[in-house]
Amino acid sequence: MNLMKRIPLFLAGMVLAIPVQGQPKVMDIKTLSVSDAITIALTNHPSLHAADAGLRSASSGVTQAASSYYPSLSATASVQRTDGAFVLNPSFPPRNQSYNTYTAGLSAQQTIFDFGKTIGHVAAANHFFDAAFSDYKVARNNVVANVELAYFTLVQSKQVVRVNEEAVESATQHLKQANAFYSVGRVTQVDVTKTEVDLANANVNLIVARNQYRVAKLQLDNAMGVTVAGEYTTQDTLGVESFAMPLDTVMSIAMHVHPEIVAAQARVEANQSLATAAWDQNLPTISAFGTWNWSNFDFPLFSRWNAGVTFSLPIFQGFAINAQVDQARATAEAAQANLDALTQSLTLEVEQSYLGIREAEERIAAATKLVQQSEENLRLSERQYAAGVGSALDVTDAQLSLSNARISRIQALYDYNSSLIHLKSDLGKLPQ
Repeated sequence: MNLMKRIPLFLAGMVLAIPVQGQPKVMDIKTLSVSDAITIALTNHPSLHAADAGLRSASSGVTQAASSYYPSLSATASVQRTDGAFVLNPSFPPRNQSYNTYTAGLSAQQTIFDFGKTIGHVAAANHFFDAAFSDYKVARNNVVANVELAYFTLVQSKQVVRVNEEAVESATQHLKQANAFYSVGRVTQVDVTKTEVDLANANVNLIVARNQYRVAKLQLDNAMGVTVAGEYTTQDTLGVESFAMPLDTVMSIAMHVHPEIVAAQARVEANQSLATAAWDQNLPTISAFGTWNWSNFDFPLFSRWNAGVTFSLPIFQGFAINAQVDQARATAEAAQANLDALTQSLTLEVEQSYLGIREAEERIAAATKLVQQSEENLRLSERQYAAGVGSALDVTDAQLSLSNARISRIQALYDYNSSLIHLKSDLGKLPQ
């Protein structure tokens, strides 16, 4: 390989070696529980970093608004060089003159009373901080809920894979049995072909289930904000946590503690405070000021000071204040409308999650009984087929019914846990 061919390969290797900004963190995990997944997500998920930045920004806004309560101090210093011709009197010729000017000073200003303008801005900033804090809780709750949902989706996918593996194993045994019966003349070639088709269908279903499992793993990695290298062990079952709280109690709690509602209420109050502060610009402002200066053409410098009180009242500002008031009031009305819309949306979400829990409870009971009946039906069908009084079609139907019953129960368990996670999120009772 000549030098010109080596250079592109070397550069390509350098590019591949450069780490890409924003890539998820790669972790090596052997065993992963729900609590472990939540801990990883709360540490690494980028949405929490964004929410934390928003919270710190809102905190700085409070400090900026409250700064008007304090005096402002500033210091100045300057050196000026003047050189040129000066005309002191028309009757005298100009003369050249050069000199330096040294100046230093301190100035202070303090607002004494502005008739509520500062109070309104500080109140608004505090409400915006409360909203940002609730937004952080929303982001945190969403991360936790998404991790739990993704984790249980992975468990569900693993159980479906196991059901399909059992179906493949059963179909394989049926094919062996059919071939044995065919060799002694107990069944026809049709029975053998039918069991071969059943085995092929079971393999197709297993391929699909395994792919869904791999997708579920990617979704869990995304929910945690990391990439997990290799396989890891998770829990194998979906539990049923009892939930007996009545709907009206759930709705009342959700409307008072849901962080999105709290954030929307805080924004309404913040914009109302801004509207009040905007109108307060029509009122006067009283402030005090003072300066202390040192100046001279050479050192030492000589000092002088002055102090006073100012009273300012806006008389006409080109309708700017009126426009600001209208704008602030419109923003407050929009915030109230957003709160009303969010309340309606949350009401629907809580009711849907609550009804989903109750429906899933009934489906779990019915699906559990269906699994038991399907298992018994398969045993009877296999005995009849082995005794020569049943057909391969009966065994296939029984196996398919059992697989469907098991998957239906797995889906009911997942739907129960999914609805419960959403409802806990609405109640602010997710693990933190």
